[in-house]
Amino acid sequence: MKKTTTLTTLAACILTLLAGNAFACGESLFRVGKGVAFREYTAPLPGSILVVANTEAELALVERLAAAGHDIHVVSDPSEIGEELQNHEIDVVLAYYSEREVVEDEMSSMASATYIPVTMDGTLETSEASGLYERSVSSEDSVLKYLKTIHRTLKSQS
Repeated sequence: MKKTTTLTTLAACILTLLAGNAFACGESLFRVGKGVAFREYTAPLPGSILVVANTEAELALVERLAAAGHDIHVVSDPSEIGEELQNHEIDVVLAYYSEREVVEDEMSSMASATYIPVTMDGTLETSEASGLYERSVSSEDSVLKYLKTIHRTLKSQS
């Protein structure tokens, strides 16, 4: 009798352990630490970013950076950077490397912001920019590359 009770109890324990995940919620994607992320990219250290943007692709990048959690300011011409820097506390400025002289002139009085040049992919600009600046990105880079570069810049500022 005792042997039957022990076997029954053991069998019940094994079934409980094996069936535990099956009755949890029915969907494995909802387990803690597994599955679907709610946001594609999230900025772990949100900052205030000034972007010189004109095209639809540039404005789409702006939207993705904002969706990641950054406070985004947009100007259409690099000559507007100085005014924007006076009106807002900006951490990072993203503008094309080819416009660097205008950007640097506009930023000369504002030492707190860091300029990250955006190079045209497939040109000599990429190697030039990496020689002159600590960080740069390419116009063909993914949003993730932009976010990582911005994050490293913000981390070095703090």
